[in-house]
Amino acid sequence: MEINPNDFVSYYQWLDDNLLGFVILIPVGLLLALAVGYIGAATRYGPIEGAVALAKIVFGAAVHDWPSFSLRRTGAIARLAIKEAIRRKVLVVFAVAAILFLFAGMFLDTANSRPARLYLSFVLTSTTYLVLFLALFLSVFSLPTDIQRRTIYTVTTKPVRAGEIVVGRIAGFTAIGTAVLLGMGLISYQFVVRGLRHSHELSGALEQVPTPQGMSYKGETTFNRHHRHRFTIGPDGTGKTDAIEHWHDVRRVGEGPDARIEVGPAVGALVARVPKYGTLQFFDKEGKPTKKGINVGYTWDYRSYIEGGTKAAAVWTFDDVRAEDYGDGQVTVALNLSVYRSYKGDIETAVRGVLYVVHPDPTKGIVSEPIPFLSTEFEEQLITIPRKLRRYRISGRGSEELDLFKDFVDKGRLQIKLQCDDLQQYFGVAQADVYIRQPDASFWWNFSKGFIVIWLQMVTLISLAILFSTFLKAPVALLATIGGFILGYFKSHVEQMALGNVYGGGPIEALIRIIYQYNLMSDIEFRYRWIDPTIKEIDHFYSVILDLIARMLPTFQNMLHMTEYVAYGINIPGALLGRFATATLLYVIIFSLVGYFLLKSRELAA
Repeated sequence: MEINPNDFVSYYQWLDDNLLGFVILIPVGLLLALAVGYIGAATRYGPIEGAVALAKIVFGAAVHDWPSFSLRRTGAIARLAIKEAIRRKVLVVFAVAAILFLFAGMFLDTANSRPARLYLSFVLTSTTYLVLFLALFLSVFSLPTDIQRRTIYTVTTKPVRAGEIVVGRIAGFTAIGTAVLLGMGLISYQFVVRGLRHSHELSGALEQVPTPQGMSYKGETTFNRHHRHRFTIGPDGTGKTDAIEHWHDVRRVGEGPDARIEVGPAVGALVARVPKYGTLQFFDKEGKPTKKGINVGYTWDYRSYIEGGTKAAAVWTFDDVRAEDYGDGQVTVALNLSVYRSYKGDIETAVRGVLYVVHPDPTKGIVSEPIPFLSTEFEEQLITIPRKLRRYRISGRGSEELDLFKDFVDKGRLQIKLQCDDLQQYFGVAQADVYIRQPDASFWWNFSKGFIVIWLQMVTLISLAILFSTFLKAPVALLATIGGFILGYFKSHVEQMALGNVYGGGPIEALIRIIYQYNLMSDIEFRYRWIDPTIKEIDHFYSVILDLIARMLPTFQNMLHMTEYVAYGINIPGALLGRFATATLLYVIIFSLVGYFLLKSRELAA
């Protein structure tokens, strides 16, 4: 999973970086709406009369429509939209969701080593696309159908403003979509909890293990849900099983021959981890700072690699690290490493690595003794850094004991250094692959936040669909909305394409590569020299146009990415939820204003 640490910046920092862009979107969107209206009016009445008519629309909006905006009339339009949705049998989506979740267990890979991730990913992804599909088809056909059947005139002949029609439609379809989403959320939660519920019993006899504190016991559970656990019970009669995405509490009840073993329910499968991310700095094999690590040949450049057995290292700097946030004084560091082996051998043998705690001020030269570990791929690895650490000494002198927060933390900043110990082996890391794990948040609230993000996507898509339906026929509005969603999903890719940072070139060059099956890395050799620069200029023009359009659309990819956060057990920050809510509100306002002028312009053209 690719995590963007920028998702965890504060709300106010995001607002400071993006508010100007949203402010610019409002006049740009209004100018585009007025341009469309003027073209329609000029085509029908001529350029001068069209400009005069458009000026009347702007004057009427400022003097009559907007000051006279009525919530009562808007509510009436919303109720009409709800009745319309019910007549279209929107509740069929409930039946589809129920059937989907009822029989999904027959097709999901229950033998998967991470069933919680599988179940959560399934319910959140399926709910997202079902709700967005519902919102799209409800909203995009509503207004064009009324205009085509002329039923809209029964509304416009009454004192109802165009803005009230646009906002009322958005509110009505949002209300019906919210009801559907709430029902699907309850079904989804019960489906996940029921699917993961299981228990074990003792299998075989217990093995007695004498210890200085008393007699301990080792045993094994029965095989259930495609797995079994091993466990150890201490002299106090309690213990826990080994962790296979989850664990079970185990206790010994009774004494002598009447003693029995009780295995509790599954614990830890549904979590919401709260990570603290830092900034990442790479060092090459000579110990000099570098922008990135080594590229081992993968096309996915999310991770960079550090070479083992050298001075190559990756150093994370964490801010706002305070002793009072860690009650026991220990800091838990989570690792999600990728391992690249440069020679054939036993691929199951773990690669050795070390962590160092480093003082942020290099002039002090305070480094802890190495904390060795064996890498585990494709799963989170937790390493506990104790409060008391020994200082690393190159010379033969003894190392004194240092305090983690007093001697290594400087003004809230703490550095963690990672190195690979095995020669000719490599650790692949990204900024989000090493973080400080703070106390877990509530899973049910994180699950709810995932559905809140789906709701925000639904509202944004409804607003976009209503916008297009104000001036386009239903099939065209449907295609435009789907195109806007796709373009918004690939917004970051389009921006990189406009900057020339994408492998394979722009649209025309990419099409040529597909037709002639050229790979992304090699240059295309044309017979005539002028063809290559011409194609690049055309691609640049298209990329700039696509970039301008994409900047005006919501970034659907970031919101869709939140389903992975919940499925992978990562807490969605409240600041990120606030950012999505703010962006959704602003886009609804912008789309409503633009839709108002487009609807008035369509009325003028008619």
